[in-house]
Amino acid sequence: MRVKDVMKTDVGFCSAEDNLMKTAEIMRRRDCGAVPIVDEENRIVGMLTDRDICLAVAARNRKASDVKCRELINGGAIVCAADDKLEDALGKMRKHRIERLAAIGAGGELVGILSIGDVLPAVRRDKKLKKKVYATLEKFSKPRPIMLRESESEKDEK
Repeated sequence: MRVKDVMKTDVGFCSAEDNLMKTAEIMRRRDCGAVPIVDEENRIVGMLTDRDICLAVAARNRKASDVKCRELINGGAIVCAADDKLEDALGKMRKHRIERLAAIGAGGELVGILSIGDVLPAVRRDKKLKKKVYATLEKFSKPRPIMLRESESEKDEK
């Protein structure tokens, strides 16, 4: 089974210059927890989650409309190809302890998002996936440290 067989293809996205208010609105409208950040060629430059937005706004006591997406992206996103095997994508999720991967096409452009929730129905059809899905879910349950980059306004204050 391939990523393209289970991924979502109707994906909302933002640019690095958009603010977190727009990103959060996409999440609200689409009932999702992550939004890819793309450049002018629709290539992935980052991925923001609802957790990223919450921590950036609350920890810095800033308004979401005042924070640009570029302040939170840190050198790219972990992606998979739409043609990748589902098992390989699950391996990336486990390795990086992430619940979602942006799926890219042959030219590197955004073509979808794969979430662990998209994979769960496939477990019923493919029993081999069951162990890999469980191992992936287990990785998410371990706590992660909170990492915040210093924003430009915080640098200016020094």
